[in-house]
Amino acid sequence: MTDCRWYRPGNRLHAGVGRSHVVNQTVLRDLAGAAGPAPAPADAVLEIEDLRTEFRTAAGTIRAVDGVSYTVRRGETLCVVGESGCGKSVTALSVLRLITSPPGRIAGGRICFEGRDLLALSEPEMERIRGNEISMIFQEPMTSLNPLYTIGRQVSEAIALHQGLSRRDAMAKAVAMLRRVSIPDAESRAASYPHQLSGGMRQRVMIAMALSCNPKVLIADEPTTALDVTIQAQILALIREQQKTLGTAVVLITHDMGVVAETADRVVVMYAGRKVEEANVADLFEHPAHPYTRGLLGSIPDIEGAARGGARRPRLTEIKGMVPSLTRLPPGCSFAPRCGFATTACHAAPPPLAEHRPGHWAACWHAERVLAGAVAA
Repeated sequence: MTDCRWYRPGNRLHAGVGRSHVVNQTVLRDLAGAAGPAPAPADAVLEIEDLRTEFRTAAGTIRAVDGVSYTVRRGETLCVVGESGCGKSVTALSVLRLITSPPGRIAGGRICFEGRDLLALSEPEMERIRGNEISMIFQEPMTSLNPLYTIGRQVSEAIALHQGLSRRDAMAKAVAMLRRVSIPDAESRAASYPHQLSGGMRQRVMIAMALSCNPKVLIADEPTTALDVTIQAQILALIREQQKTLGTAVVLITHDMGVVAETADRVVVMYAGRKVEEANVADLFEHPAHPYTRGLLGSIPDIEGAARGGARRPRLTEIKGMVPSLTRLPPGCSFAPRCGFATTACHAAPPPLAEHRPGHWAACWHAERVLAGAVAA
């Protein structure tokens, strides 16, 4: 077994927010990566270090995840946000070693769960963790559920596999899990097929399946996509209840900043396969340090302010341009072609991830200006 008690910069995150540090840009360039790394938190349950996942295509090799690192602590909710194609889901699939090879492969890095390097485990060892100690709610329940098997059979399968129960006992627990996620008439629903349930019910089934073995880490990939706001609130409440009851660590993948504000303890922002910012949720919303994060927050309508009769922004902020193709990434910072703060330095070299406030990390040459509220060109 590989010892994963390694250290990395960027994981000294805490709820308290201090005053902004003034960091000289030249010093950042000269000393990037030279500062002493911080130890991983003692309560870390999942640690990802310098993860690189790539896919071979006819157009060349695509680095879908490029040097991503983050830590998840017991009982916390870490939200991973970014536009489609930024690498959020590929990172999660890499944790569970569900990257199809070929064409994909995990090219480097370490993924440590309770001190064990998951990339060093055999497949039988990984099967004992996957769906048991680390579970995942997939984005599309209709395509994630097998249309040929009943709901009860699919939920009970993981229970029987990981908990060693008989088929009858596993089915009884599956029905109990369906009740727990507020599916009415659970016994008859267990005999139903996926197409016979609504989208919200199918998502509840996915949650029941993911929680059935009381995982220590729950990865939820866009669990509320395409659901109305009422069902969305109910599903998020179910996840919070599990977290409160069992101390489950939750990695919530989303592009909905409203969900982030409601649920997150800490936030990781990804762009073009890389982590560009990480902070606790309050600091990220109040003091974004990366222009991309500022753009995401600026696209949220101020409905509450309007309801109170307060001042409203005249227009929503848009992020100009398009996400770059991973086969043709620009030199330097990947966000530079869309960024109003970009200078020659941004196009020349990618910025290092640096701590600009206590526990607040950003990869931007102009993070100080962004934090100070400077207006982009």
